[in-house]
Amino acid sequence: SFTIKETDKALSEALIDKINNLTKPKGSLGLLEKTAHQIGLIQQTLSPELRNPQNIIFAADHGIVEEKVSLSPKEITWQQISNFLHGGAGVNFLCRQHGFTLKIVDAGVDYDLPYDKGIINMKVRKSTRNYLYEAAMTEEEMELCLERGAEVVRRCHEEGSNVLSFGEMGIGNTSSSSMWMTCFTGIPLEQCVGAGSGLDNAGIRHKYEVLKQSLDH
Repeated sequence: SFTIKETDKALSEALIDKINNLTKPKGSLGLLEKTAHQIGLIQQTLSPELRNPQNIIFAADHGIVEEKVSLSPKEITWQQISNFLHGGAGVNFLCRQHGFTLKIVDAGVDYDLPYDKGIINMKVRKSTRNYLYEAAMTEEEMELCLERGAEVVRRCHEEGSNVLSFGEMGIGNTSSSSMWMTCFTGIPLEQCVGAGSGLDNAGIRHKYEVLKQSLDH
């Protein structure tokens, strides 16, 4: 279980006062000022610091790819991880630009990855199951995913990091995202389904039909 507490608001006025009295017109930094206020409350200080920032990419495959809901074959998952390792992806550039350490976690890639290259092995199983026909994961597998994700975060904290960003890699990911989106928000599935890695209109319609059948089961 996780304990997530609300921030103590007692410091709020002092933070606002400090932000307002910096050498700039009041409110001129817009959203950046709100973000500074939020970070100050989270860290409970008038002088927040971002220490050892890290970006964690969780990688896994989706069994629903068997239904041709993606323009890309599932092999792209591990091939893109190789690209991450060689520093060739957009996220590599962004991490270098902002001083973030990039970590790659194998949560369920359907491939034997080279862990000696620094990939963190948290594989629960090789790909989820095809949820058109059966549950993508057992409840035990889902709990294991949560536990292992929390373990990665704990390790980062032990390394002195107080700010993390998260990403994910896995062909078929927008199909699963569409399913979560409609289930969590109640937004009609049709509004949640998009082109993913480049489907045309016919491909999007096929993707929607597969996901609708999956939801109806």
